[in-house]
Amino acid sequence: MDNKIFIGIGSNTGNSYKNCIIAIKRISSDTRASLRSISSFYSTTPVSDIEQDDFINCAVEIDWRGNPRELLQFLNTIESSMGRIREEKNGPRIIDLDILLYGDAVIEEAPLSIPHRELHRRKFAIMPCIEIDPGLVHPSLNKPLGSFLSGIGDDQRVLKLEGIPFSEDT
Repeated sequence: MDNKIFIGIGSNTGNSYKNCIIAIKRISSDTRASLRSISSFYSTTPVSDIEQDDFINCAVEIDWRGNPRELLQFLNTIESSMGRIREEKNGPRIIDLDILLYGDAVIEEAPLSIPHRELHRRKFAIMPCIEIDPGLVHPSLNKPLGSFLSGIGDDQRVLKLEGIPFSEDT
């Protein structure tokens, strides 16, 4: 199995940039995870009819010593520890951590869905991933991940934030 594991990170409550940085640090501080790469940060419009602020999104590529269910549980624990409360589907959130890709795995076992069910429909998830690895292929649809961008409407605004790098000091 290809071991390219991509985690989508997003926040639109509080200091969203800082929330994303904290999540990255918590992911990389676990002995089971090794951080391989971090994308740029992006300002993105919500993909929801719920009135809310824009998001800060990014993606990380990691190596993971464990299985996908353990990774999902780990990410859910980080979300909870940061104050994520799941009240309203697609509503505002302090942090959102999604397994976007787990190598070439295709898993559909509630609550685990890999690749992420909406990955090919979401610019804010595709763009950070292909920034890290332009050659990524969607494992269940067998198409280059970047090829889905042209079919996504302009209502999904994704703006790369220049000059805002990952900072260990944040």
